[in-house]
Amino acid sequence: MPASNPRRRLPGRRRHQHRPTIDGLEMRELLSTASLAPGLHSTARRPTAIVAHPDSPNGLLGSRSPGPFANPYLLRHIAASLYPASSPPGSPTPAEIRRQTFTARWEGQYTIGPPRFSDRASTIHMWGTAGGSNQFLRGKLDAVLFPPADPAATPTPGNPYANQITGFASLFGESYLQSGSMLVLDMNGTPAAGSTPGALPRQLTWAYDNNTSGGPYAAPGGIAPGSGYTQGEGIVQFHWMPNTHPQPGTRGSGRVIVTFQGLINTSQIVSGVSKLIS
Repeated sequence: MPASNPRRRLPGRRRHQHRPTIDGLEMRELLSTASLAPGLHSTARRPTAIVAHPDSPNGLLGSRSPGPFANPYLLRHIAASLYPASSPPGSPTPAEIRRQTFTARWEGQYTIGPPRFSDRASTIHMWGTAGGSNQFLRGKLDAVLFPPADPAATPTPGNPYANQITGFASLFGESYLQSGSMLVLDMNGTPAAGSTPGALPRQLTWAYDNNTSGGPYAAPGGIAPGSGYTQGEGIVQFHWMPNTHPQPGTRGSGRVIVTFQGLINTSQIVSGVSKLIS
């Protein structure tokens, strides 16, 4: 019942003529509650620790992704190289290979600049934030390559990398509570036969740099021989998409998709919040 009648009291009318009226109410849904999903009860088991699937970065870049990775044959080959059966600690089990598997992929930008030294042809900078890894959900890529000035040069004891493409990659994990993680990889490889100094590499090898990596990738000091906690290697592949018109002040620029795969033996106990728990 409204507090005041919308009908105005007119002069001469008696009070009993003003009868109460009923206003219509707007339509409202009845209150309801959603039922709990099956299995969500207080007696449910606590979930166990989960290690991300080795192919988890695959598909992060949508249709631009150059294809799946985590080649099982390659990983077994790397494991045989890192852990000869005749040396401690022996051959890793299939479960250990899965634990050490590292895959990552980024899409980013690249620019080509002048060389830093006379035996190099150029300096290639790469950076990106669109991507991630099976060991951290998202992160940043910062990398640099130094192609040789003479791909046909003969290596010498004084210059063993005279004909090698060398470089470094820093992978910064941005997962929650893991912002202190940094994985540094040393890259190198021989240019394809007949390559020119300006050719962009398609594939290189990388080695885990335990001296500069940090967070869950820091190598523990004073480890026992044969523990393998300072070991890790793999391959890195590049998919270059040059700009039709390079950025001003560069020798070339464009987009690049960088894909890593290999094995890294982390100790699992250096970081208290590391997700690399078996």
